[in-house]
Amino acid sequence: MCRVLGPAFVPYLPAVMPPLLQVAASSADVQILENDETLRDVEQDHNWELLPFKDKIIGIRTSTLEDKNTAIELITIYAQVLEGAFEPYVVKTLEEIAIPGLAFFFHDPVRVSSAKLIPRLLNAYKKSHNEQSVEFQQMWSSALLKIIEILTAEPSIDTLAEMFQCFYESVEVAGKNCLSPQHMQAFIESSKSALEDYQKRVQKRLEDKAELDDGEDDTFSFDYEMEEDQNLLSDMNKAFHTIFKNHGPAFLPAWEQLLPFYNSFVTSDDPTQRQWVLCILDDVLEFCGDQSWNYKDHILKPLIDGMQDENPSNRQAAAYGVGVAAQKGGEAWSEFAAGSIPMLFAVTRFADARSEEHVFATENGSASIAKILHFNSSKVPNPQEVVDNWIDTLPIENDEEAAPYAYAFLAQLIDQ
Repeated sequence: MCRVLGPAFVPYLPAVMPPLLQVAASSADVQILENDETLRDVEQDHNWELLPFKDKIIGIRTSTLEDKNTAIELITIYAQVLEGAFEPYVVKTLEEIAIPGLAFFFHDPVRVSSAKLIPRLLNAYKKSHNEQSVEFQQMWSSALLKIIEILTAEPSIDTLAEMFQCFYESVEVAGKNCLSPQHMQAFIESSKSALEDYQKRVQKRLEDKAELDDGEDDTFSFDYEMEEDQNLLSDMNKAFHTIFKNHGPAFLPAWEQLLPFYNSFVTSDDPTQRQWVLCILDDVLEFCGDQSWNYKDHILKPLIDGMQDENPSNRQAAAYGVGVAAQKGGEAWSEFAAGSIPMLFAVTRFADARSEEHVFATENGSASIAKILHFNSSKVPNPQEVVDNWIDTLPIENDEEAAPYAYAFLAQLIDQ
């Protein structure tokens, strides 16, 4: 009803919110079960979950927790749809439900739904007060400290990915320069911890696979664990992207502490790790301008190798990176940009270049050649010949970000 009615749903909030807040704020119903008869009764009740703890059994009433989770999900919808009109309920919901919910270790779904709720509450409050107001800044500060604290302490991999999503969506709401150097450092420390744990899990999977007897098949378990880690790396990437987008070079002093991880991942046999590096290097190039040249020793080889990578996603990321280096990096990147043109043409001529699997790499290669010719062609020795060959790399029909650069340059050529 809220989604359908939109702002017309606001008059119903005084009726629906009080009982919803009460359920959302409920605590866990936990009992220590020592009596055998009580234990048998609880075992037969599907509304309870039993957990062994030392020499005792702890019972948690799951039906209460499911109701709590459903209530938080409903509040998230109200905040998302009503935005500024939901402001009267934001402070109470954030302080009593969402922030405590991040550490509600009895029930992971409650923690995940709380993580999804926080950026919606921040956005609702911002719409009412704007992000520069004292009220919003105080709210942002208290929420941010708790989110970063959870990033450092979270034991569950899939829940940690959700916490990184909560972080970057909240930063997106808070906007430009919302993180202090201390916040950035704390975020980097939590990222270091997450990456160290990830490396240990990768090593353990390799060892476990090596110990499997011939004929044993445990690939489902390994595949599930790898997918969890890929989701985590993806959400971490989005967090770095959002910080660079909103803070630019100010993030570099904290970010460069992770360079040892990049140097390790970029030579990995795992294409996911190589892609993770390339995507963040693309952000450095895109949002840090000519200061990105200071990290050339960490950027040049991954881009060159990436353009020749068998994995199409990595070719796409590398080709995109060359384009933003030419567009945003200034004169320092001009020689590298010019020297990359033959490799970019090779990207567009890769086997099955127009197939569904390879087409985004192909189109990014084409768009990056256009960016070099348009933004940074001072070191290109034969620009007219490059233009003639570039025309043959068109059309760009799938990548909505790449297409405008290519066709704007084409229009410029027509005008000339």
